[in-house]
Amino acid sequence: MNRQGGVALAIVVWFIAGMSLLVAGIVASARVDTKTTQIHLARAKAVAAGDGAIQLAMLERRSGFDVSAQGPLISESRHRLGDVDVLVRIIPASGFVDINSAPAEVLQALFQFAGRLEPGEAQNVAASVLKWRSGAADTNQASQRRSRVKMRRFYSLEDMLRVDGVNRTLLDGIRDYAVAGSWASGSVDWSAAPEQMLDILIALNPGQAGAVAKRRESMSANSSSARLRSGVYRADALVSYGGRTWLRRRWLKTEAARGSSLPWRGVRTEAPRVVGRQQ
Repeated sequence: MNRQGGVALAIVVWFIAGMSLLVAGIVASARVDTKTTQIHLARAKAVAAGDGAIQLAMLERRSGFDVSAQGPLISESRHRLGDVDVLVRIIPASGFVDINSAPAEVLQALFQFAGRLEPGEAQNVAASVLKWRSGAADTNQASQRRSRVKMRRFYSLEDMLRVDGVNRTLLDGIRDYAVAGSWASGSVDWSAAPEQMLDILIALNPGQAGAVAKRRESMSANSSSARLRSGVYRADALVSYGGRTWLRRRWLKTEAARGSSLPWRGVRTEAPRVVGRQQ
């Protein structure tokens, strides 16, 4: 009888232990599901609020703006959409390094300053980019012919991962300083560049940097320079939500899309990403 009672007790203990593990697993899974749901909700909020604020900021830019940030051609505006605060900066795409047309010295300065590479390594990667653009990176002759037709242009910054020496760390480092696409302008308009870009110009040509600084000062006094002009713009929406700051980035060209009443259209949209946490 005692033996049967012991077996029954053991079964009960094993049952309770099994149920405890099962409950713990369900609770842990629920926590993971809740966290995943919160992340998806925050991402959706960043997309909706960011895109809406960008449209409002572009409308303001079209009629001129009162507040400039980091330069005479860069506008900044704040918007409140429901329970979300959004800061939008609109910057001419011409103010960034065009990976498709930048010469070796500009690429080297970009990789060294923004990508944090040593001078020799930055020079090597710049040479690899030029080689890739020319199609010379392919050893097979038939592949070279295809390369000249299809692969001489970077259609996005992510395409640079095909180049020897370019990894995700370097790409993330230059992301805020560079542009790639068939719609990019070519050479850098330093007067339209954000302030952090001027450090690259100082490294390249200190004399030109001084002249650009004076020109930017003169342009700041002329409010008409702040209006929306033809060309491509980078719109950065910094969305504060859920204790995080999300970046929603879009590239917009000042021409109407088919079936749209807006005088601009999107040429590239980047997925939202977390760039900071709120205190």
